[in-house]
Amino acid sequence: MIAAFLLGLTGSLGHCVGMCSGVSLLLGRQVGSRSWRWLLVHLGRITTYGLLGSAVGALGYFIAQSGDHGSAHDMAMPGYGSALIIPGLSRSQGVLAAVTAVLAFYMTLALIGRAPSPELLFVRLTRRWGQVMRRFAVRPSSSTAEPGFLSVFLLGMLWGLLPCGLVLAALLTATAAGSPFQGALTMMVFGLGTWPVNVSVGLLGQRRKGNSGYLGKISSLPHLRYAAAVVLLLFSAQMGLRGLAAWGWVEHLHLGGVILW
Repeated sequence: MIAAFLLGLTGSLGHCVGMCSGVSLLLGRQVGSRSWRWLLVHLGRITTYGLLGSAVGALGYFIAQSGDHGSAHDMAMPGYGSALIIPGLSRSQGVLAAVTAVLAFYMTLALIGRAPSPELLFVRLTRRWGQVMRRFAVRPSSSTAEPGFLSVFLLGMLWGLLPCGLVLAALLTATAAGSPFQGALTMMVFGLGTWPVNVSVGLLGQRRKGNSGYLGKISSLPHLRYAAAVVLLLFSAQMGLRGLAAWGWVEHLHLGGVILW
């Protein structure tokens, strides 16, 4: 869970500021400048993450059930969490953790400009998402009524469906959790990690009267991107070691009752 939170927090520093600033400005026309509305938007976004996490967590469960069974030693290890109470998840988790490690490493390279952004793979899907988002987010010029609670919340849920490489990495982590509940919890913790940056971007964009150029300057600050890249690199290493440990190639490392890998 700590890794998921740090993935969201640091990844949003170098990634979400640039990618989601346009979304924040678009939603600002519909949501308005009231802080509670922005909090409701992000609550909707995190709710979508939780639903997606529950779905991929269930997928991880079925993968584990159809895979090879883990050893009794693995299943009894203290601190491993609910991820290994399901027979066979140890080996399945190794595969999922390895894939997550590769994706996180690619995201690291993308943040420092050494690889194309993974969002380029979703250009067509993102374009269609943007068309739907604008249809719901842009109010008619003749309308003066502010949207209600449900409308604002649903806009946030729609935001949560934005194709994003960082979210994909988090979803792979949630899949490795091995249960719908743990998958949902992992994604919601990840979403909470992205909350501070995205809320700040939205409020700042409103106060700057939609100055996307100002937000662009923030996203281009090198120290933010390199700081996010360092943490993503550490996350990649952790998931890689977790995969190797699940296969029995290296020893698991525990810190008290928490497994590091």
